[in-house]
Amino acid sequence: MNKSFPSLTTKRLILNQPLLTDIEDIVDTLTDKVYYQNTINIPKPYTKESAIYWINLSKDSFESETGYIFAIRETENGKIIGGIGLGVEKKFNKAELGYWLNKNYWNKGSTSEAVKAIIEFGFEKLKLKRIFATHFDFNIASGKVMEKVGMTKEGVLKCHTQKDGQYQDHVLYAIINEDL
Repeated sequence: MNKSFPSLTTKRLILNQPLLTDIEDIVDTLTDKVYYQNTINIPKPYTKESAIYWINLSKDSFESETGYIFAIRETENGKIIGGIGLGVEKKFNKAELGYWLNKNYWNKGSTSEAVKAIIEFGFEKLKLKRIFATHFDFNIASGKVMEKVGMTKEGVLKCHTQKDGQYQDHVLYAIINEDL
């Protein structure tokens, strides 16, 4: 495949492919237990191998056109401060959104800025009809991000997953591409 990984630019951020040179920063961020507690896919302990897996998943899903996993970077220095991605289901022309951000950047609008950019990418470049996301019911901040970018709460998925022996309710949000 000869196409190159996309790069998205916002006012303060660059979203592009995660690299092996990002491993140390990724591990430093994701070893904090808050990421494990608030997500279904970030393992504990978070290791160098976990970061390598995520970087390879970005490359493999892009090449197979099943997903687009971006690093979220500061514009001025290129340092990775988070990750965001779309898991694409071509058959249904939709994608699931997921993201994480280094907690030193929380409550500064960076997550919303990255989510807006990825939704625009999904609708304009990928021509998706629907983008959806869920968050654990106790992760209110993630729901606020989804609302801020124009996603609509569709409901609660009761006992949707099980983690550490506890069933987790997920709140489901979505946004529809009205131009399709």
